[in-house]
Amino acid sequence: MSDGPRPDTETVAPELAGTPEVAGTPEAEAAAPAETTEPAAADSGTQAGEAPVAAADGEQSSLAAPVSRGLTYAVDIVFCIDVTGSMDPIIDAVKANALRFYDDVQSNLTAKGKNVDELRVRVVAFRDFAADGEAAMDESPFYRLPDERSAFSDFVSGLVAEGGGDAPESGLEAVALAMNSPWTTRGDRRRQVIVVWTDQPANPLDPSAVPAELRTRVPGDFSALTDLWEDAQGPLGSSSKRLILFAPDGPGWSDISGVWENVVHHPSQAGGGLSDVDYGTIIDSIGNSV
Repeated sequence: MSDGPRPDTETVAPELAGTPEVAGTPEAEAAAPAETTEPAAADSGTQAGEAPVAAADGEQSSLAAPVSRGLTYAVDIVFCIDVTGSMDPIIDAVKANALRFYDDVQSNLTAKGKNVDELRVRVVAFRDFAADGEAAMDESPFYRLPDERSAFSDFVSGLVAEGGGDAPESGLEAVALAMNSPWTTRGDRRRQVIVVWTDQPANPLDPSAVPAELRTRVPGDFSALTDLWEDAQGPLGSSSKRLILFAPDGPGWSDISGVWENVVHHPSQAGGGLSDVDYGTIIDSIGNSV
């Protein structure tokens, strides 16, 4: 957990265009492959720097893009990437996309009427502590894009899909490390986005399997991990956080999407290497989460 001011806790309505339907709506029941536990209603007031727009039914809505009133927006994104052997089909695509990630995200945000003053990304690459020991987790620092794009690409290029043993993997530990990232304290408005790419279910949290140097950053069980996500005084802003899961329906990931708020779950096929996940969908999900 980082020292310094806690990320802002402004209330932000989820943006539904281009994202999975919100659970519980007729649209969701009709057709929506992804699951979401994001809140369905906008906040009661309009945030400073945001102008209301007319909703489809003629009522006022606070879903408008920020207008230029001197506010600065800072976005941090953490990629939790499964780098076990089954992910080999997607690793090369991830590396190639890293080279164009900044341009694609900025283009997507611009098309949605959003302006980000600072964008940082970091990576938590994970395998399985039970099978790979200390090689099960590899973390990068935050890279400020576009200035540090080369260093970011170098780190991603060094990722190798290997190991992992049998499913499941240490995905929940990776999420815990992502949640305890040194989030930015810059900007008037902040977003913290965690994106998980995996084709395997997650192991239950087991403190005895986690290296000693990581134990202070990884809760001992799922209940404690949930408390960390929901804690209004924790490392993440209560409404500025987003978790995007490209993961199978199975232990760990279905538990998260069924309980946590501000989560969008795109189920993948277990053992399929995420070959069914379209890069454009990932970029659009990030854009809609900001």
